[in-house]
Formats: sequence, C-alpha cells, structure tokens
Amino acid sequence: MRLNVSIVAGPASSELGDKLASALSLTPLKSQHKIFPDGESYFRFLERPKPTVILVQGTHPPQDKHLNQLLLMAAGLKDLGASRILAVVPYLAYARQDKAFLEGEVVSLKVILRLIRSAGVDELLTVNPHAPWALKESQLRTHSLSVARALASNLKMRGWRVSYVVSPGKKGMELATEVSRELDAEPLKAESWRDPDTGQVRVTIEDGGRFQGEDVLVIDDVVSSGGTMSGLVRKLKLAGAATVYASCIHGLFMGDSDRRILDAGATVIISTNTVPCKYADVDVSSEIASYLTQLIP
Repeated sequence: MRLNVSIVAGPASSELGDKLASALSLTPLKSQHKIFPDGESYFRFLERPKPTVILVQGTHPPQDKHLNQLLLMAAGLKDLGASRILAVVPYLAYARQDKAFLEGEVVSLKVILRLIRSAGVDELLTVNPHAPWALKESQLRTHSLSVARALASNLKMRGWRVSYVVSPGKKGMELATEVSRELDAEPLKAESWRDPDTGQVRVTIEDGGRFQGEDVLVIDDVVSSGGTMSGLVRKLKLAGAATVYASCIHGLFMGDSDRRILDAGATVIISTNTVPCKYADVDVSSEIASYLTQLIP
C-alpha cells in the first residue's frame, strides 16, 4: 500500500508521527537528529525518500526552534528527491497575527506560510488553526482539519454529561456547536477581547440564571496563558455552575496557566495530543490519518 509514500516524524511531534505512521501502515524514514551545544539543529536522512513525503512536525513552543526544524527537514527532503512534501503541522505557530491590528504590525501568519512554502513544502495540513480563513489567502495549498468532535466523543466515553458547551472568540459558536452535537448539550458563545497593547483579556457571557446547578464544558482552540479560560471558568462558577470542565484542542499551558484555570474552579483540564503536554489525553492520530488518506490515496 502507498509504495510511493514516506513519512518523517519530526522531533517536535515524534510520538504523534509514529502513531500516524502506524495508522497509515508506513515505516518512518530513518534519520538522525541532534542539537549542537549552541542550540542549532542537525538532521541527516539515512534513506532516500519516496516521491511523496508526509512530514509531521508541530510548531508549538519553542516555536522558533520547531519551525526552523520544519524548514530544515523540508529543504533536505527536497534536495534528496522528494517531489511532493505534505507537512502535517498539528499546531501552527504565529497564526494569531492573521492581520495588522495596529499600524505597522507584521502579519506573522503570512510570513510563516511563505517560509514554509519556500523551504519546499507543497501542501500544509494543520489542526483547528486560529485563523482558518487566512490560510486560504496563501499560495501554499492548505488543509484545515477540525478534531473537535473527536475530543467530544472522548469526553462522552468518559461519561461526562453537560448541559452547556461554552466557547470564546471568533469561532466560539462554531466550535461549541460542533462539540455540543456529540454531547447533546446547548452551545453558547462567550465574548472575549484582548487589549492589543497590554494583552489583558476580558470575557463576558450572558447568564440569566441558566447555569445555576448545571454542569458546563468550556472549550477553546488554544490555551496559552490561561487568561481567557480561567476568566470564563470563574464567571461560570460565580453564575452557579456545579461543575466546569476545561478543554482545548491545543494545550500550550505556558507558565502556571493550568494552575490559574484550576484555581478559577475547573474540575479537570483535558486537551488533545496535537501538542505534547500532561493534559494531552485525547489521541487524534486516527482523525489525521483518515484525512491524509483522502489526500494520498
């Protein structure tokens, strides 16, 4: 099967890459990787790649290091003869800045997509990106995969029963609706604003007494500092919610962000394994593998 396809599991996503290889019945391309004393990355591929290469490398923190590794590997594979590189980037860094909010700002997402394309990547598959609409503007062929229902299915198997699914941000209602269908709950969107200068987050949600004594699931695409998630959890608890579950697709959990969320009143935190972390209890490799089979018959 797939005799003309190689798969490479980059250092940032080695576990997920190995799971994808297994799901696709592929053996990861043999390679060497090391970090020099000054922090620079070294790669050597011990086998020549097949014409099509699936390169699995997330760009979660440290973003610059993981992004640079993605570029090095893509360029090296092209030099060795790969004619088509499909980069699976579970978490796409720099996607928050999809436009200039203040005069003179650099639109980082555009720059990153140009870099990935210039390194030799032909197609990009990413999971629940922060700004999926902005990916379509790139000259790079891109694919956006949502694993929200997979997360919801996992929670359902755990026996979680909630009355409401709440999600903040631009994609809040879309994400809440996708998850609520699986959990037979009511979707709600929370409004959130981030001050472009200070980074301070403000969260609001209509109450009306509906949360009193109810179990609620909060889901966001990314949890980084925990400001939005902890603020929303706190508001729901103050509104009388009996139990608040905190969940996300990409769990970056910088600093003490998880402690902030738990201290705000969350009963538990759970995320997918797009980003390796201690809360990554939901494996989405089968969903990614299924999508890949559509791109590479």
